[in-house]
Amino acid sequence: MRVRTIALTTMLTGVAAAALIGAGTAGAAAPVAYPQAGAVGLELSTAETQAFANGPVPALIDHYLPGDNVAVGIRPDSQLPRIGTGVMASMRDIAGEAAGHPDGHVSIVIAPGPRVVVVQQW
Repeated sequence: MRVRTIALTTMLTGVAAAALIGAGTAGAAAPVAYPQAGAVGLELSTAETQAFANGPVPALIDHYLPGDNVAVGIRPDSQLPRIGTGVMASMRDIAGEAAGHPDGHVSIVIAPGPRVVVVQQW
């Protein structure tokens, strides 16, 4: 389990770096931390969110992480399909919808478990 946690953390560090490079902006991603939950991550800018959505990382997350290791927070006015509390959309669609709004972006957080938490904001 420890190896899986390290591999996941390494992969998501690469995700953040790829988003920053792909967006062409230096230092625009803001680090976020939730010490009480032991979680850390990045809040991407709109451009970084679009680069993230257009890159290969969302497909890798969808393909390699089990569904119970990914949590998604979407806006109440999101047009993405839902069944109960579940979001029936790909990671690319979640990030793409956020990037399509003025000041829209996502935050990507690694929480204990390991769990990846992606939150839409606009």
